Amino acid sequence: MIFIAVGNTRTLLAQSNDGLHFQSISAATALHPAHILQQWEQLRPHAEEETFALGGVVPEALQTWRELLPETRLREPDLAVFNQRVPNAYVPGEALGFDRRCCLLAAAQDYPAQSSIIIDMGTAITIDLFADGRFQGGRILPGITMSLHALFLGTALLPDMDLPVPAAALGNSTGAAIQSGVFHLFADALQGAITHFQQMYPDAQVLLTGGDAALWQAQVPNSQHVPDLLLRGFYGWLQA
Repeated sequence: MIFIAVGNTRTLLAQSNDGLHFQSISAATALHPAHILQQWEQLRPHAEEETFALGGVVPEALQTWRELLPETRLREPDLAVFNQRVPNAYVPGEALGFDRRCCLLAAAQDYPAQSSIIIDMGTAITIDLFADGRFQGGRILPGITMSLHALFLGTALLPDMDLPVPAAALGNSTGAAIQSGVFHLFADALQGAITHFQQMYPDAQVLLTGGDAALWQAQVPNSQHVPDLLLRGFYGWLQA
């Protein structure tokens, strides 16, 4: 089975024999699915009767994938299965994003007796709490690139730029001040959420995933970087 996870910025294609180790590629979601599938086939040509698992957070892109893939060989995750495995009080239930669901499922299946704070450093940053066998709730922040670009678009003179990790405590140019401000904004927000959640659940571990996770692990003390957390949850979601 080929797993297709459509994110806001990047789309993952992956295969696994055990749900723990994945062969995967990442491509821009803006690309047409046919081009993304061609990239995958260059890495690992799929069998003629291969099945596909499809999930994601971009409705238009998901619909294009559905039109491309054979309907008889396409599977999509069942929300009822998620709700059974990860009880929650999210309102409305269908609004909880696919990526958050997958990461919660992975935490539930890998650490069923352990509280977990799941930080997904993607286009948006999500901070979710799995504890007492259920999803307790979470926080959503704008992503780092989104925040930097918003300063550029919303002002006349501020430059567009990337963010070094870590950034200086103080900036002595406009660019350096932006980098310092954005870096410490997120560092403080992440640590503040962790502190708050661990006051409620002192045993909670911190799982860090998403595109910017590797850069930020050193800034999040005692965290585990789990790059395939979403894929592990997606794989488990479709198992009987």
